[in-house]
Amino acid sequence: MDLPLGEDCTVWPSKSVRLGEAGSEEDYLGYDSDSRIPSRGAVRRIMDARGKTQICFSTVAGSEPAVGAQAAAPLLLYLIIVRGGIPGTMLRLGQKSSSLGRSAENTFQFHDSTVSRRHAVLSIDPPGAAWLMDLGSTNGTFVNGRRIAAQTPVQVGDGSRIQLGSSTLLKYLKLDPCEEGFQRELYERSVRDNLTGLYNRGYFLSQIGPLAELNSMCELGLALILVDIDHFKRINDTHGHTVGDLILREVADVLRESTRGEDLVARYGGEEFILALPSCSQEQATERAERIRSRLSSRLVEASQARVGVTASLGLSFAPAGRVRDVAALITAADEALYEAKRSGRNRVIASAPTQQEFSRKTESADAFVLF
Repeated sequence: MDLPLGEDCTVWPSKSVRLGEAGSEEDYLGYDSDSRIPSRGAVRRIMDARGKTQICFSTVAGSEPAVGAQAAAPLLLYLIIVRGGIPGTMLRLGQKSSSLGRSAENTFQFHDSTVSRRHAVLSIDPPGAAWLMDLGSTNGTFVNGRRIAAQTPVQVGDGSRIQLGSSTLLKYLKLDPCEEGFQRELYERSVRDNLTGLYNRGYFLSQIGPLAELNSMCELGLALILVDIDHFKRINDTHGHTVGDLILREVADVLRESTRGEDLVARYGGEEFILALPSCSQEQATERAERIRSRLSSRLVEASQARVGVTASLGLSFAPAGRVRDVAALITAADEALYEAKRSGRNRVIASAPTQQEFSRKTESADAFVLF
């Protein structure tokens, strides 16, 4: 069943239906998207996260609050991805309702072929109880292993396991701010590169497909840029790995300074970095890549006995608005352009020149995207 877009899909039960308590499955840790707005807002918040974690210190426990003490902070409601995405991802629920499904119009989108386009909706009633309703999905919605009836709201308790289709498994949790900060930090450690603080390769590959779809909805093209530090092995051999690490951090800083909240930046491996940039044209993307190259070439890193300059070669590929390219092919094209930049003398930007046949028109199915 598909609900009309833009219509409030909050559901309240006609009678109380409560399934068994949650099982003992281990909690997974994660990061939140904190948005009930269809996935544009959710994805955007994931992309612009900088990995800052707030540490919360608990107060001394007591039977009665101290005079003048502040009331306990309200619990925060989350769905934690256990299976069917990056394990531990924290999806923060809104105060009213959150739609779940494969379509990009949902509050939370799941790229799983067994999940229906408009699969289920999770609503929070005024007292704070959570109610899950299956919207007539093909492969069903399950709470703690039991399939729930379509169009019948079912109350879910703290710790309940929610399964969409056959592959996507979530856990519903109520977290206080201290627990939220702890879980967020652990999840950040799993998706960030320890040395540079940028996202790691696994996270980038998991997000590039959804980002491509978001750009298509916004009528924007997608540029991929591979950045490779020139003569990095020589730097390590000459100045040592400590200086090499400083240069990697310097490059990461330049990439952070040169990108926007909606861009996706990661350390791809070794001395390689990768960027995904929403862009109107290949010319615009090439101009941004050239600015990055120029900023890098102006940086100097202080070594023990010398100041070490940094240059990089950049390879760029581009998928225009309205058309979606196979993500693996898009990365391959950027990689080939990068090698051409290396062969041409380094410290330059080379853009690939794809033929029209390399692109395919976007279909309505999320399965049209190559997801990792």
